[in-house]
Amino acid sequence: MDKSLERYLLSRRSVLKGAAALSASTMLGRSAMAAPSAPLTFIGWQYQPQIVEENVDIFKKLYDENVTYELVSGDYHPVVETKLTGGQHIDMLYAEEDHIARWHAADWTRDLEGLPDIDAIKAGMFPVSVESMSLPDGKLAGLPYYAGHNAFIYNEEHLQKAGIAAPPDSWDSLIDACRKLKKDGISDAPYNSAWGQKWPELSWSLFSCWYAEGAPVFDDKNDFVADEALRKVLETHRTLYKEQLVTPDIMTLPNEGVPSYATGRHTFMILHDYDQKVANDPKFSKAAGKVKNALMPGKTHSTFAWTAVYMMGAQPVDVDRVWQLLRFFGGKSKDGQYHVIKRWALEFGLGSAYKEVMADPEIASSFSKWRDIDITKKQLELGTSRKVAKNIWFPEWDLFMMQNVQEYIRGNGSTDQLIEQLSSKVADLKKQYQ
Repeated sequence: MDKSLERYLLSRRSVLKGAAALSASTMLGRSAMAAPSAPLTFIGWQYQPQIVEENVDIFKKLYDENVTYELVSGDYHPVVETKLTGGQHIDMLYAEEDHIARWHAADWTRDLEGLPDIDAIKAGMFPVSVESMSLPDGKLAGLPYYAGHNAFIYNEEHLQKAGIAAPPDSWDSLIDACRKLKKDGISDAPYNSAWGQKWPELSWSLFSCWYAEGAPVFDDKNDFVADEALRKVLETHRTLYKEQLVTPDIMTLPNEGVPSYATGRHTFMILHDYDQKVANDPKFSKAAGKVKNALMPGKTHSTFAWTAVYMMGAQPVDVDRVWQLLRFFGGKSKDGQYHVIKRWALEFGLGSAYKEVMADPEIASSFSKWRDIDITKKQLELGTSRKVAKNIWFPEWDLFMMQNVQEYIRGNGSTDQLIEQLSSKVADLKKQYQ
């Protein structure tokens, strides 16, 4: 992988050692005196740590506080659960939407209801983000780190060479296009996606495809729904692999397959929306300038939309102090600026849960340079939040699902057998967590 791209893609799944000491202040009338002796503890995944440190410097200038920040090495969520199970005190931590209910049920975190300005904060966010960040009882579990969705992109030059007039809008037309692209020698592996077993890879891609085809996946009782739409998506994945329309190592590609797409080798990809910036950046991508976005193929054209959060620990050193820490990183600073969120948007293309941020002319102009913003807005309107992830058993089922779907894609077992495995696992976990 190109070293500059590798540095750019350093993500929260990467390993990083070390920690940084932060200083900041609160907005609740604390005077500019010596920082409190008892530090707030803040842990998180690794993503652009040098910028996190710069944001911390801004925080230090605006506040007078004492915070210890720890970067977690390895697979973030399991490591954090180990720390919390062992009794480590944490005041603020990152989480993806599929862990917020689990951690709250374990009494590791608390909700934010009743804290200052919380109703106004929720009113300023997109409904799908509020839903994503809420607990099963509707209470807000955290403030937004970023809001994302899975997007569908294509190499326009490849389609032109193959004489394909428009990007595919169904799974059958996607497979047909891939076959032609390969037969014509334009791409040896036309389709690319994140098919690994980590939490933002095959699961997120599959749910996006399922929602795009109209599969609910789970019903209102959180029972697994094996309808024709769900089966269609599974069988499409198996066909793509069987006919070698994907690279043979697609299940082990690093950085969710983004560097592989940046080689210009592939035509289509489902990826996190912010990674479109990488695909169209000439510093990192040989396909830059050729990559366009379209609505997800499928009957409904929906996709999986999520919002990652900053959560408050169940036993904060001081609720008011920790609330201000959350608000600085997950919202507005006391000077009225979205210091952290706006920088993520402008430099890395991360979307925001806040309507005000996404309407910012500077951000809208920046986003429009590397994707069709109207298509992005339409895709967000069609996006689906994964309600089933509010169940504390879901992360275990999710990993089980990815492991078994990988085996199925490789050709092991029938669709009916896979459906039975996935459905039975739901029933077993529900009993286990009663």
